Amino acid sequence: MGREVSGDIALGFVSEITRHHRIQGSPGFRAAVEYVVETLKGYGLEAEVKRYPADGESYAWSCLLFREWWCHDAELWLREPESEKRPLARWSESKLSLIQRSYPTPPEGVEAEVVHVGKGEEPRDYRGLDVEGRIVLTDGRVSRVYELAVEERGAIGIIYYGMRLFPPVRREGDLDDALQYTSFWWSYESKPCFGFVLSPRRGRWLRDLISKQRRKGKTVKVWARVDAGFKRGSLEVGEAWIEGEGEGEVIIVAHICHPQPSANDNASGCAAAMEAARTLRKLIAEGRLKRPRRTIRFLFVPEMTGTYAWLAENEDRIGGMVAALNLDMVGEKQELCGSTLILEWTPDASASYVNPLLEAILDELKGEFKNLSGTAAYPLYRWTSTPFSGGSDHYIFSDPSVGVPCPMIIQWPDRFYHTSLDTIDKVDPKMLGRTALMAATYAYFIASAGRVEAIWMMEETVNKYRRRILERGQRGLTKALSEAESSKKPERVLAEALERVRRELLYEAERGIEALESIGRLGVELDEKAMERCRKALRDTAKGEAKRIEEVIRDYASERGLRMRRIRRRKRRIEIEADAIRPKRRFRGPISIGPWLRKLPREDREAYWRLNKKYRESQIQGILAQYWADGHRSLLEIARLIEIEIGRCDLQYLMELFRLYEKMGLVTLR
Repeated sequence: MGREVSGDIALGFVSEITRHHRIQGSPGFRAAVEYVVETLKGYGLEAEVKRYPADGESYAWSCLLFREWWCHDAELWLREPESEKRPLARWSESKLSLIQRSYPTPPEGVEAEVVHVGKGEEPRDYRGLDVEGRIVLTDGRVSRVYELAVEERGAIGIIYYGMRLFPPVRREGDLDDALQYTSFWWSYESKPCFGFVLSPRRGRWLRDLISKQRRKGKTVKVWARVDAGFKRGSLEVGEAWIEGEGEGEVIIVAHICHPQPSANDNASGCAAAMEAARTLRKLIAEGRLKRPRRTIRFLFVPEMTGTYAWLAENEDRIGGMVAALNLDMVGEKQELCGSTLILEWTPDASASYVNPLLEAILDELKGEFKNLSGTAAYPLYRWTSTPFSGGSDHYIFSDPSVGVPCPMIIQWPDRFYHTSLDTIDKVDPKMLGRTALMAATYAYFIASAGRVEAIWMMEETVNKYRRRILERGQRGLTKALSEAESSKKPERVLAEALERVRRELLYEAERGIEALESIGRLGVELDEKAMERCRKALRDTAKGEAKRIEEVIRDYASERGLRMRRIRRRKRRIEIEADAIRPKRRFRGPISIGPWLRKLPREDREAYWRLNKKYRESQIQGILAQYWADGHRSLLEIARLIEIEIGRCDLQYLMELFRLYEKMGLVTLR
């Protein structure tokens, strides 16, 4: 298979996709999907375009489907002071110069004063400022600025010049002349508004000009014209497949949306999926590979929205979807982008054999260079494996309420992510080829797997989780001894650490057993004796490691003359409250919050904003809590599971968040 896969062919796919401005529910997006489908048909695959209503009224589970949006042209000119008259932003120069999904202006355009509001995210940012009928300049969060400046204070437009930072790969000033991808995500009937995007450098220049003019008692004015609009249209999903001999299917998904060019994000993922599809179809047609038992299906979706829509339409088939794989931003030239190739596991609530399998595939493919004696092979690119983080289509498939295990291959961070500099010169054909080969191998192996492959996967899964148990145990021991050395109450620290490590090791063994049992989703008969042997190996490893750590801790305590005592701790009031609440979701799939939040009264929307601002680093906990919420576990149990999974949990955050979910009608708290 490796000889057939071509990174150069995949790079050609990237080039074609980047010709289209691919905003969800737009003519450019439709054209890109149709290109992919027609191209794959040309390679002999069965393929079609699926269409869903883009009307702003239809729902797929909890997700509201956008209205279709189009834009023909847009421009922003500085008019006053006369001496500085110039174009500030033009659609014809860069599609990212417009805040996507902007409403149109009158055909003749509008002229208005520009007012700088700083971040514009708090009411205090507007003290002493009159923004009614004006355009606000900001580097704050656009959705929040829209709410405060446009909805509440009557501004007519927004000029944004921010740039998301993630040091050390992207620091302040690194992309001063780039445009940040910015969009309005209308999920409700809103006050019409348009917006433009400036580079940070140009935005600061305009900010300083406003300040200079204000000191003179004068203003800065711009003229804006946006030729755009909305209609009841369609949202497309490209679908191609290689028919299997029997039931069941494996899904490869990649999102094809984002502004032109958006080469790595995510023309690269789509191109890798296309090349995997082309390769498999050719090898099967030529008889070099047998037709798989299960169908291999390739989806090219508007991110999140398309996955919700496609799964909701095919809800009766979900039980036959044995596994999936998400390809997102896979083609980066690492030396330019600062990225690392990542295999992101499914969440612990959806533990699965697919994670060890994907790592095993990479292990087989990564050896591109040998040491001097030829005794070891290793890659010349950066790669790692990480726990679940979310943020793309795999977080929908892997939700336990959907139940299709879906890891992700991604490169992160990317210095040029979501900017006008995400161009094809940053794409590495070798990396595209590697990813396409990994995806094709993963899909074909699972699609063809029978009893023999299932036995191997059982052993691979046990081996991987036994290593996880040992690694977790050693981390717990190191942390316990380190904390005891610096604590004034080392006996208590050691006793609590011992209890914590025992829980964590048991948790890891349970996840391993769930991953083992997920092999049964393939529908092949498993050897129950072998399965029980594997379960026992995991439990014994956890017990043995717990015993070893206890012995080490007791030896350490004896050496320091410490007396170990069992700690009894009363539940705090919030823990008692949380233990009495058993949340149950009302929709399948993760909560798509936008339209539901807008149904809340103003004070509750403000509470949601404050909550997420206060607990900015805790927001992944909200997703993980949804996954564990099955109507039986209490919120306290869920919090403890999350704490083991990611090392922390803010119970107060979860309590307030789920109460807001209840107000939105998204969960019941029994």
